[in-house]
Amino acid sequence: MFPCLFLSLIVCGHAQDIESRLPPREPEISSLVEELVALKQELREETLTLREEAVTMQRESLSLREEVLSLRRESFQMQKEMFDLVKSQRDQTSNSSRGKDLCSEVLKEVQELKSVRSDGSQCEVQLPLVQMKLEKLLKVVDVMRSEVRLISQQKLTWQNSTHTQYQTDFIVDGVYSLSHGFASDNPFQHTANNHPNNVVIVDLGAIFKIHTVKLWNRLDCCKENHIGVEVYAGETLLGTITSQDNLFNFPVLDTVYASKVHLKNRNRGFMMFIELQVFGTGPFAEDEIF
Repeated sequence: MFPCLFLSLIVCGHAQDIESRLPPREPEISSLVEELVALKQELREETLTLREEAVTMQRESLSLREEVLSLRRESFQMQKEMFDLVKSQRDQTSNSSRGKDLCSEVLKEVQELKSVRSDGSQCEVQLPLVQMKLEKLLKVVDVMRSEVRLISQQKLTWQNSTHTQYQTDFIVDGVYSLSHGFASDNPFQHTANNHPNNVVIVDLGAIFKIHTVKLWNRLDCCKENHIGVEVYAGETLLGTITSQDNLFNFPVLDTVYASKVHLKNRNRGFMMFIELQVFGTGPFAEDEIF
Protein backbone atom coordinates (compact mmCIF):
# COMPACT_ATOMS: atom_id res chain seq x y z
CA MET A 1 0.00 0.00 0.00
CA PHE A 2 2.77 2.43 0.91
CA PRO A 3 4.69 1.91 -2.30
CA CYS A 4 1.56 2.79 -4.35
CA LEU A 5 0.94 5.91 -2.35
CA PHE A 6 4.54 6.95 -2.69
CA LEU A 7 4.44 6.39 -6.45
CA SER A 8 1.26 8.49 -6.73
CA LEU A 9 2.89 11.36 -4.92
CA ILE A 10 5.90 11.23 -7.23
CA VAL A 11 3.67 11.27 -10.35
CA CYS A 12 1.58 14.17 -9.09
CA GLY A 13 4.74 16.10 -8.28
CA HIS A 14 6.13 15.62 -11.77
CA ALA A 15 2.83 16.67 -13.32
CA GLN A 16 2.72 19.85 -11.28
CA ASP A 17 6.34 20.57 -12.20
CA ILE A 18 5.62 20.09 -15.93
CA GLU A 19 2.49 22.21 -15.77
CA SER A 20 4.40 24.99 -14.02
CA ARG A 21 6.94 25.02 -16.82
CA LEU A 22 4.31 25.43 -19.59
CA PRO A 23 3.45 29.07 -20.66
CA PRO A 24 0.10 30.30 -19.53
CA ARG A 25 -2.67 29.81 -22.06
CA GLU A 26 -4.43 33.16 -21.73
CA PRO A 27 -1.40 35.28 -22.81
CA GLU A 28 -0.99 33.04 -25.90
CA ILE A 29 -4.60 33.63 -26.96
CA SER A 30 -4.22 37.36 -26.35
CA SER A 31 -1.13 37.44 -28.57
CA LEU A 32 -2.97 35.63 -31.37
CA VAL A 33 -5.84 38.09 -31.13
CA GLU A 34 -3.43 41.01 -31.39
CA GLU A 35 -1.78 39.47 -34.42
CA LEU A 36 -5.18 38.97 -36.05
CA VAL A 37 -6.13 42.59 -35.35
CA ALA A 38 -2.83 43.79 -36.79
CA LEU A 39 -3.30 41.64 -39.89
CA LYS A 40 -6.84 42.92 -40.29
CA GLN A 41 -5.64 46.54 -40.04
CA GLU A 42 -2.84 45.87 -42.52
CA LEU A 43 -5.32 44.25 -44.90
CA ARG A 44 -7.62 47.23 -44.59
CA GLU A 45 -4.80 49.65 -45.32
CA GLU A 46 -3.72 47.63 -48.36
CA THR A 47 -7.35 47.56 -49.54
CA LEU A 48 -7.59 51.34 -49.22
CA THR A 49 -4.29 51.71 -51.06
CA LEU A 50 -5.55 49.48 -53.88
CA ARG A 51 -8.76 51.49 -54.07
CA GLU A 52 -6.79 54.74 -54.34
CA GLU A 53 -4.64 53.21 -57.08
CA ALA A 54 -7.78 52.04 -58.88
CA VAL A 55 -9.28 55.54 -58.67
CA THR A 56 -6.02 57.03 -59.96
CA MET A 57 -5.95 54.58 -62.87
CA GLN A 58 -9.56 55.41 -63.64
CA ARG A 59 -8.74 59.12 -63.70
CA GLU A 60 -5.77 58.47 -65.95
CA SER A 61 -8.02 56.43 -68.22
CA LEU A 62 -10.52 59.29 -68.39
CA SER A 63 -7.70 61.73 -69.09
CA LEU A 64 -6.39 59.48 -71.86
CA ARG A 65 -9.88 59.22 -73.31
CA GLU A 66 -10.17 63.00 -73.31
CA GLU A 67 -6.83 63.23 -75.10
CA VAL A 68 -8.07 60.74 -77.68
CA LEU A 69 -11.23 62.77 -78.19
CA SER A 70 -9.13 65.91 -78.50
CA LEU A 71 -6.98 64.22 -81.14
CA ARG A 72 -10.12 63.18 -82.97
CA ARG A 73 -11.39 66.75 -82.96
CA GLU A 74 -8.02 67.99 -84.20
CA SER A 75 -7.97 65.41 -86.98
CA PHE A 76 -11.52 66.36 -88.01
CA GLN A 77 -10.56 70.03 -88.00
CA MET A 78 -7.49 69.31 -90.12
CA GLN A 79 -9.67 67.29 -92.48
CA LYS A 80 -12.06 70.25 -92.81
CA GLU A 81 -9.12 72.54 -93.51
CA MET A 82 -7.90 70.13 -96.18
CA PHE A 83 -11.35 70.18 -97.81
CA ASP A 84 -11.42 73.98 -97.73
CA LEU A 85 -7.89 74.16 -99.12
CA VAL A 86 -8.68 71.78 -101.96
CA LYS A 87 -11.86 73.68 -102.75
CA SER A 88 -10.06 77.03 -102.81
CA GLN A 89 -7.26 75.73 -105.02
CA ARG A 90 -9.28 73.58 -107.43
CA ASP A 91 -10.01 76.47 -109.80
CA GLN A 92 -6.46 77.75 -109.53
CA THR A 93 -5.00 74.39 -110.60
CA SER A 94 -7.66 73.51 -113.18
CA ASN A 95 -5.40 74.44 -116.10
CA SER A 96 -2.53 72.29 -114.84
CA SER A 97 -2.50 68.51 -115.24
CA ARG A 98 -0.14 68.33 -112.26
CA GLY A 99 -2.61 70.39 -110.25
CA LYS A 100 -5.45 68.03 -111.17
CA ASP A 101 -3.40 65.01 -110.11
CA LEU A 102 -2.54 66.62 -106.79
CA CYS A 103 -6.18 67.56 -106.12
CA SER A 104 -7.25 63.99 -106.86
CA GLU A 105 -4.59 62.65 -104.52
CA VAL A 106 -5.66 64.99 -101.72
CA LEU A 107 -9.33 64.06 -102.16
CA LYS A 108 -8.42 60.38 -102.08
CA GLU A 109 -6.53 60.82 -98.81
CA VAL A 110 -9.43 62.78 -97.30
CA GLN A 111 -11.87 60.02 -98.26
CA GLU A 112 -9.63 57.49 -96.52
CA LEU A 113 -9.63 59.70 -93.45
CA LYS A 114 -13.43 59.72 -93.53
CA SER A 115 -13.50 55.93 -93.56
CA VAL A 116 -11.19 55.87 -90.52
CA ARG A 117 -13.40 58.39 -88.74
CA SER A 118 -16.62 56.41 -89.34
CA ASP A 119 -15.83 53.81 -86.65
CA GLY A 120 -15.56 55.79 -83.42
CA SER A 121 -15.24 52.67 -81.27
CA GLN A 122 -11.88 51.90 -82.83
CA CYS A 123 -10.58 55.46 -82.54
CA GLU A 124 -7.79 54.62 -80.11
CA VAL A 125 -6.56 51.81 -82.33
CA GLN A 126 -6.81 53.86 -85.53
CA LEU A 127 -5.22 57.06 -84.23
CA PRO A 128 -1.75 56.12 -85.56
CA LEU A 129 -3.36 55.48 -88.95
CA VAL A 130 -5.11 58.85 -88.83
CA GLN A 131 -1.83 60.56 -87.94
CA MET A 132 -0.04 58.81 -90.78
CA LYS A 133 -2.77 59.81 -93.26
CA LEU A 134 -2.68 63.41 -92.10
CA GLU A 135 1.11 63.58 -92.45
CA LYS A 136 0.87 62.18 -95.97
CA LEU A 137 -1.93 64.62 -96.76
CA LEU A 138 0.09 67.57 -95.51
CA LYS A 139 3.02 66.52 -97.69
CA VAL A 140 0.75 66.48 -100.74
CA VAL A 141 -0.65 69.88 -99.82
CA ASP A 142 2.90 71.23 -99.43
CA VAL A 143 3.62 70.06 -102.97
CA MET A 144 0.49 71.84 -104.17
CA ARG A 145 1.45 75.01 -102.37
CA SER A 146 4.98 74.97 -103.79
CA GLU A 147 3.75 75.08 -107.40
CA VAL A 148 3.92 78.55 -108.97
CA ARG A 149 0.50 79.14 -110.51
CA LEU A 150 -2.08 81.79 -111.36
CA ILE A 151 -3.68 82.86 -108.06
CA SER A 152 -5.70 85.96 -109.05
CA GLN A 153 -8.30 84.69 -111.50
CA GLN A 154 -11.95 85.18 -110.41
CA LYS A 155 -10.89 86.69 -107.08
CA LEU A 156 -12.68 89.60 -105.38
CA THR A 157 -11.83 93.06 -106.73
CA TRP A 158 -12.50 96.71 -105.95
CA GLN A 159 -11.87 100.12 -107.53
CA ASN A 160 -12.61 103.54 -106.10
CA SER A 161 -14.83 104.50 -109.05
CA THR A 162 -16.44 102.69 -111.98
CA HIS A 163 -17.27 104.03 -115.44
CA THR A 164 -20.69 102.76 -116.62
CA GLN A 165 -20.60 98.95 -117.08
CA TYR A 166 -16.82 98.53 -116.92
CA GLN A 167 -16.65 96.73 -113.60
CA THR A 168 -13.41 95.90 -111.90
CA ASP A 169 -14.24 92.16 -112.10
CA PHE A 170 -13.19 92.25 -115.75
CA ILE A 171 -9.57 92.58 -114.66
CA VAL A 172 -9.55 89.00 -113.31
CA ASP A 173 -12.12 87.30 -115.61
CA GLY A 174 -9.52 85.31 -117.57
CA VAL A 175 -10.49 86.90 -120.91
CA TYR A 176 -7.52 88.58 -122.56
CA SER A 177 -5.74 88.56 -125.90
CA LEU A 178 -3.64 90.76 -128.13
CA SER A 179 -6.49 91.42 -130.54
CA HIS A 180 -7.63 95.02 -130.99
CA GLY A 181 -11.27 94.19 -130.43
CA PHE A 182 -13.25 96.49 -128.18
CA ALA A 183 -14.94 95.61 -124.89
CA SER A 184 -16.92 92.63 -126.26
CA ASP A 185 -13.71 90.78 -127.23
CA ASN A 186 -11.38 92.08 -124.52
CA PRO A 187 -13.50 93.41 -121.65
CA PHE A 188 -11.58 95.78 -119.37
CA GLN A 189 -12.14 97.64 -116.13
CA HIS A 190 -12.52 101.41 -116.28
CA THR A 191 -12.34 103.94 -113.46
CA ALA A 192 -14.88 106.74 -113.64
CA ASN A 193 -12.92 109.86 -112.87
CA ASN A 194 -9.83 111.51 -114.26
CA HIS A 195 -8.44 112.48 -110.86
CA PRO A 196 -5.14 111.48 -109.26
CA ASN A 197 -4.90 108.44 -107.01
CA ASN A 198 -7.25 106.07 -108.81
CA VAL A 199 -6.94 102.64 -107.17
CA VAL A 200 -7.72 99.07 -108.27
CA ILE A 201 -7.42 96.23 -105.72
CA VAL A 202 -7.41 92.44 -106.18
CA ASP A 203 -7.99 90.41 -103.00
CA LEU A 204 -6.21 87.05 -103.29
CA GLY A 205 -8.22 85.58 -100.41
CA ALA A 206 -5.19 84.40 -98.42
CA ILE A 207 -1.48 85.07 -97.95
CA PHE A 208 0.61 83.99 -100.94
CA LYS A 209 4.26 84.26 -101.88
CA ILE A 210 4.24 86.52 -104.93
CA HIS A 211 6.47 85.63 -107.89
CA THR A 212 5.24 87.70 -110.85
CA VAL A 213 2.52 90.23 -111.67
CA LYS A 214 1.40 90.72 -115.28
CA LEU A 215 -0.71 93.61 -116.60
CA TRP A 216 -2.48 93.49 -119.97
CA ASN A 217 -2.92 96.99 -121.32
CA ARG A 218 -5.93 98.25 -123.26
CA LEU A 219 -4.97 97.98 -126.93
CA ASP A 220 -7.23 100.31 -128.90
CA CYS A 221 -6.44 103.61 -127.12
CA CYS A 222 -5.46 105.56 -124.04
CA LYS A 223 -2.21 103.76 -123.15
CA GLU A 224 -0.65 107.06 -122.13
CA ASN A 225 -2.99 107.21 -119.13
CA HIS A 226 -1.16 104.30 -117.51
CA ILE A 227 2.31 105.83 -117.47
CA GLY A 228 3.14 106.28 -113.79
CA VAL A 229 0.80 103.54 -112.50
CA GLU A 230 2.41 101.78 -109.52
CA VAL A 231 2.02 98.06 -108.85
CA TYR A 232 1.98 96.90 -105.22
CA ALA A 233 1.92 93.49 -103.54
CA GLY A 234 0.74 94.30 -100.05
CA GLU A 235 2.85 97.30 -99.05
CA THR A 236 5.74 96.38 -101.37
CA LEU A 237 6.18 98.36 -104.57
CA LEU A 238 6.95 95.92 -107.39
CA GLY A 239 7.38 98.49 -110.15
CA THR A 240 5.99 101.42 -112.10
CA ILE A 241 4.70 101.58 -115.70
CA THR A 242 7.00 103.80 -117.76
CA SER A 243 5.98 102.92 -121.34
CA GLN A 244 2.96 102.23 -123.55
CA ASP A 245 3.55 98.49 -124.05
CA ASN A 246 0.75 95.98 -124.52
CA LEU A 247 1.93 93.70 -121.71
CA PHE A 248 3.89 94.51 -118.54
CA ASN A 249 5.78 91.99 -116.40
CA PHE A 250 6.77 92.73 -112.83
CA PRO A 251 8.89 89.85 -111.49
CA VAL A 252 9.46 89.86 -107.73
CA LEU A 253 13.15 89.95 -106.95
CA ASP A 254 12.90 89.58 -103.17
CA THR A 255 10.68 87.42 -100.96
CA VAL A 256 7.26 89.09 -100.85
CA TYR A 257 4.16 87.71 -99.13
CA ALA A 258 0.82 89.43 -99.69
CA SER A 259 -2.92 88.86 -99.60
CA LYS A 260 -3.74 91.77 -101.90
CA VAL A 261 -2.29 93.29 -105.07
CA HIS A 262 -3.26 96.81 -106.04
CA LEU A 263 -2.62 99.41 -108.71
CA LYS A 264 -2.34 103.10 -107.96
CA ASN A 265 -2.17 105.99 -110.43
CA ARG A 266 -0.77 109.04 -108.65
CA ASN A 267 -1.20 111.09 -111.84
CA ARG A 268 -4.42 112.34 -113.39
CA GLY A 269 -5.86 109.70 -115.66
CA PHE A 270 -8.26 106.80 -115.97
CA MET A 271 -7.15 103.22 -115.47
CA MET A 272 -8.31 100.74 -118.13
CA PHE A 273 -6.65 97.32 -117.99
CA ILE A 274 -7.80 94.15 -119.74
CA GLU A 275 -6.33 91.74 -117.20
CA LEU A 276 -4.21 91.59 -114.08
CA GLN A 277 -2.51 88.26 -113.43
CA VAL A 278 -0.74 87.35 -110.20
CA PHE A 279 1.46 84.25 -110.07
CA GLY A 280 2.65 82.79 -106.79
CA THR A 281 2.71 79.91 -104.31
CA GLY A 282 0.67 79.20 -101.23
CA PRO A 283 -1.53 79.89 -99.43
CA PHE A 284 0.40 80.24 -96.17
CA ALA A 285 -0.53 80.89 -92.57
CA GLU A 286 0.91 83.96 -90.87
CA ASP A 287 3.29 81.87 -88.73
CA GLU A 288 4.71 80.23 -91.90
CA ILE A 289 5.96 83.51 -93.36
CA PHE A 290 9.72 83.87 -93.22
